[in-house]
Amino acid sequence: MTALGLAASIAFCARLLPQPVRLIRTGVPDGVSPLTLMNMALSELAWLGYGLAAGLVPVWAVSVPSVIIEVWTVVLLWRQITRRDVLGAGLWLAVILAATAVGGLGAVLALAVFVNYGPQLWTALRNDDLDGLAPGTWWMGIVDASLWGAYGLVVHDPGVIGYGVTFMAVSITILVRIAQTRRSAALLPAPA
Repeated sequence: MTALGLAASIAFCARLLPQPVRLIRTGVPDGVSPLTLMNMALSELAWLGYGLAAGLVPVWAVSVPSVIIEVWTVVLLWRQITRRDVLGAGLWLAVILAATAVGGLGAVLALAVFVNYGPQLWTALRNDDLDGLAPGTWWMGIVDASLWGAYGLVVHDPGVIGYGVTFMAVSITILVRIAQTRRSAALLPAPA
């Protein structure tokens, strides 16, 4: 159980690194959702509290470096952040605080995958230019979702299981969309 939690934690942090590295390397933010990254940072703070309260060491231990990476990525995208992004993140923070106050944080965190990655999924489905997205993030997402889902099954935690199942679906969908947009771009005639 400890080894599985450690492997899941490593996969989670490794999944977070390709996106900021790509942003630094290329400077191209096209197709990257700032709201997703802002919501991820807020959710990770909530997972930190949830992991501490539930005594799930791998859950809270991975949250500390994850928050740092996620905030770093938000800083890299600061020029793309809109008022709507700030309002959306503020709304998510209010939901997290309300759920914590009534003892429903675990249930809300199971839905956090949709809140965190819904904007990125929507952006990927709407846009044909996804050059700013790092495919490595989403390939590692499959590994991350598999390991956390398995860990959730071992410790019988529905919040962690829910994360694994939903993030697997999101990762696969975004990878398919990246492949579609790159294939379409390759078929376009070169400019004269």
